[in-house]
Amino acid sequence: MKKTESDILKAAEELFLEKGYEATSTTDIAKVAGCNQALVHYYFRTKEKLFTKIFTEKFKIILGSLKLEKDFDFRASLNHFIDTYFEMLTHNRKIPFFLINELIMREDRRPIIRAAISQEMSYLQYYTEWDKMIKDEISKGNIRQIETMDLTLNVLSLIIFTFISLPLYSDFFEKDENEISHYLQHRKEEVKKLVFQGIGLE
Repeated sequence: MKKTESDILKAAEELFLEKGYEATSTTDIAKVAGCNQALVHYYFRTKEKLFTKIFTEKFKIILGSLKLEKDFDFRASLNHFIDTYFEMLTHNRKIPFFLINELIMREDRRPIIRAAISQEMSYLQYYTEWDKMIKDEISKGNIRQIETMDLTLNVLSLIIFTFISLPLYSDFFEKDENEISHYLQHRKEEVKKLVFQGIGLE
């Protein structure tokens, strides 16, 4: 990738995450990238195409957390899933707001993102493997009966809300970065307890 193209992507990501799609213009992107507006259109044609590329990559980061590690049992896999997701969002704290604003609130954007994600069959494989592991644990009597989607959404919702509420926690209680780090570690362990107890895995 040429440096100018890389700079444009970096600038666009920064602005889209900070301001959202509607409030970001190609003029803004060019200014932050240190190039002219014509180069933005040359590399990416339209703001929509540039946004779709960045949004899809961010969504893939989330889907990638479903990937199971070889030789991990169910408990270790669930632990790893939660650890990986927390770690990813700790370093990408604006992603939950970004997804809510641009995916949940923008119905017209969903088919575009779905089409881009569907080209990556590995993500379907991740979910299939995850589904098989959960059903095996249920059949062995190790965990209670639960749908794979329900368990997945339980985990994701607990984690994502931690980060959605983080600005309120940090601002209202005037927490510094070190205190926030301890809080996130505490929340991660609480999420594990809730998830494990919820499926009968003590």
